[in-house]
Amino acid sequence: HEDEFKFIRKIVDDVFDKINKAEASIYVADHPVGLHLEVEKIRKLLEAGSSDAISMIGIHGMGGVGKSTLARAVYNLHTDHFDDSCFLQNVREESNRHGLKRLQSILLSQILKKEINLASEQQGTSMIKNKLKGKKVLLVLDDVDEHKQLQAIVGKSVWSESEFGTRLVLIITTRDKQLLTSYGVKRTHEVKELSKKDAIQLLKRKAFKTYDEVDQSYNQVLNDVVTWTSGLPLALEVIGSNLFGKSIKEWESAIKQYQRIPNKEILKILKVSFDALEEEEKSVFLDITCCLKGYKCREIEDILHSLYDNCMKYHIGVLVDKSLIQISDDRVTLHDLIENMGKEIDRQKSPKETGKRRRLWLLKDIIQVLKDNSGTSEVKIICLDFPISDKQETIEWNGNAFKEMKNLKALIIRNGILSQGPNYLPESLRILEWHRHPSHCLPSDFDTTNLAIRDLE
Repeated sequence: HEDEFKFIRKIVDDVFDKINKAEASIYVADHPVGLHLEVEKIRKLLEAGSSDAISMIGIHGMGGVGKSTLARAVYNLHTDHFDDSCFLQNVREESNRHGLKRLQSILLSQILKKEINLASEQQGTSMIKNKLKGKKVLLVLDDVDEHKQLQAIVGKSVWSESEFGTRLVLIITTRDKQLLTSYGVKRTHEVKELSKKDAIQLLKRKAFKTYDEVDQSYNQVLNDVVTWTSGLPLALEVIGSNLFGKSIKEWESAIKQYQRIPNKEILKILKVSFDALEEEEKSVFLDITCCLKGYKCREIEDILHSLYDNCMKYHIGVLVDKSLIQISDDRVTLHDLIENMGKEIDRQKSPKETGKRRRLWLLKDIIQVLKDNSGTSEVKIICLDFPISDKQETIEWNGNAFKEMKNLKALIIRNGILSQGPNYLPESLRILEWHRHPSHCLPSDFDTTNLAIRDLE
């Protein structure tokens, strides 16, 4: 009976192990065209460093070329060969927004399978080293742009086996090849644009929802689009989604727009898809891009409902279908090239007079408007999200900046310290989220029953 018990226990353990491995897998891509060849190249680099205690692989290339997609595919393929694994995505953005300590906590929480809160970056670096000791670990750092991010998460660039006592495989994705060199990464791979064959395959998949042959009358327009995108996957996905279900004439018209754009100017190419949106869809896209990236889907739906007095679920679906935004782990994300495009479009609506924009999201612009009382009735959304730092300056203002913002609907302040609370809030306000609110109360003449969302800390 003891043998039978051990046999059953082994089966149960194996089942749970497979479930855990499946849950550890991460989303790669809807249409991973040409990915298998790239994965094989990384596999060979991993093999070359298989005898190293610390094996570092660098994946570099321009934005939108597919570095993160490749890293995710490699991670899924190899994660079950390690005791522990972690994929830290958007390192650049996360460290700028939430600090390196947050990334350290995510890594430790995944490795230790419990919530970890850190007192300092120094504690995080030391704890990571100690907790990984003696283990076989796969770690992917996605979109790194500064040396200090590597230092905080992994430590110094070269460990001896006796010092670290583990087997660590570290994969770094970055746009900066020099960063890899300075950190001592010897094995690197540059991700380049897709071949013409693969580019056409991806474009067909997005524009016709098929890998099969399409009407030959489309061959020329397919080739033209591939030429003008230079095989950049992000651009192919966005353009293909935009031209889904369109006639030859509509393709030709769109291509004429692309041909007026100098080659490689990808932001202008991506803007063609933005221009094809309905006016309200454009507005929702810019709201998400400038102020709501990274929020949970339900949070965004609630905020947009309050802004437009209507359900915006359909509009969000349109943006997903056109590959302008993505939904990952129930959060709305978008590629930073598309984010840059959206923010530049929004900025150009009033490039010199900040207080006349619909959305205020740039730190220096909001500080200027608060200090100068230069806001106007054009302002509908303010989203102030300070980057995390050890020293946070207090913004001095007189509390009257919202008086002229008579149509302000959303006021979101995170991680910011203002010298005092507001003396006035407009009746149009529907969303009030203010972390570290400097006062215990709101203005006495403000009717809080109008608020659909209220979050004061």
